[in-house]
Amino acid sequence: MIRSVYYDQTEILSSIMELCGIEKFCADVTYGNGKFYDKIPQPRLKFDISPQVGGVAECSSDNLPIDGGSLKSLVFDPPFLTYVRAAREGNGNMVMAKRFGGYWRYDELEAHYKGTLKEAARVLKKKGVMIFKCQDIIHNHKMHCTHVNVINWAADNFRLKDLFILPAKTRMAIPQQAGTKKKVQKHARIFHSYFLALERL
Repeated sequence: MIRSVYYDQTEILSSIMELCGIEKFCADVTYGNGKFYDKIPQPRLKFDISPQVGGVAECSSDNLPIDGGSLKSLVFDPPFLTYVRAAREGNGNMVMAKRFGGYWRYDELEAHYKGTLKEAARVLKKKGVMIFKCQDIIHNHKMHCTHVNVINWAADNFRLKDLFILPAKTRMAIPQQAGTKKKVQKHARIFHSYFLALERL
């Protein structure tokens, strides 16, 4: 029985592949270091805005060197952090940013996500599947339900086929109030991310 919640992203990807009849993904447009593919087949095409390993073509996910309507599947695992001044190179004071990169403002995240959704709609065949990994965040003291936003931003070209939840195995510490040892928390701690399976209309 395939569930909607797993503590291992490979189990989520394998479940999506089984449900969607995918032997291996056609493309990963934010390939990173390739950890997604330790236990599943490598995608045929690999792209990243800043390649970390060999065999990955350099390009942005919102401007792909791929013919329209040529792919059956595509994976997008973008940065989700905000307040990261150096974008993908990260902010020296943020451990998570050093590893994953991010955006300075939420509108930058929104523009990149929307641009990639539009590009994915261009390159995917009808009923092609886009795997979109995202996480809800607090930015500027405001809750952004990013997974809901993505579903809405995608609505003109995609339908939500499936949704999976990945709880984190470890959690970042709650920050301390400046000049004290007092822990400060104003929002519920988000420690899960979403895998959205979006089907091209």
